[in-house]
Amino acid sequence: MALPKHLQPRKAPKQERSRQLVEAIVEATARVLVRDGYDALSPAAVAEVAGVSVGSLYQYFPHKEALIVAVLEREAEREGAFLVERFAGLVGASADDVLRAAIAALLDFRADHQELFRALLAVIPHVGRYYDLRQRGAEAAARVRALLALHLSDVDVDLDEIVFVITNATHALTHEGLLPRPSTMSDARLVNEITRLVLAYVAALRQSPRS
Repeated sequence: MALPKHLQPRKAPKQERSRQLVEAIVEATARVLVRDGYDALSPAAVAEVAGVSVGSLYQYFPHKEALIVAVLEREAEREGAFLVERFAGLVGASADDVLRAAIAALLDFRADHQELFRALLAVIPHVGRYYDLRQRGAEAAARVRALLALHLSDVDVDLDEIVFVITNATHALTHEGLLPRPSTMSDARLVNEITRLVLAYVAALRQSPRS
């Protein structure tokens, strides 16, 4: 789904100096959001942390929701690049290794961005699910689909349905959907448990592929 006009930047930076300015503003937005939360986030606060004038900020971002979406877009691009790099080495791997590596990659990326991810998840209701993260998520899911296809070619299954179930189940668990993760559960333990869950699902499909 395309980003609606009111959440888009006023203009795109064209020169290196302006690109650096926008990058500083987006980074400052992330810092203020983590430090102070949504309610305290304002263009003035972001401008102060970025070391730029409020007028310079408004040249690119009309309000704080547009600033938040810019951070969401940046993190989506970073995560997508991270996953592409990880998936590149999985061609020819076993189904178990593919699933384990994909789950571990999600957690590894979030390990360095935990506070920011929590802050962004909290503000999504304020900006809506309009930004085109869905497209980037679909691109990552397509890579998982291609890898799974290599290992399930002999089974009568609907790969789109399988990817839907696996992707959304994994996303809910790695993003701590309804319940927070127990303090006793490490990343390694979570990877193992999600992998067991997914492999049991795939094994069940092999036994009874179509119902």
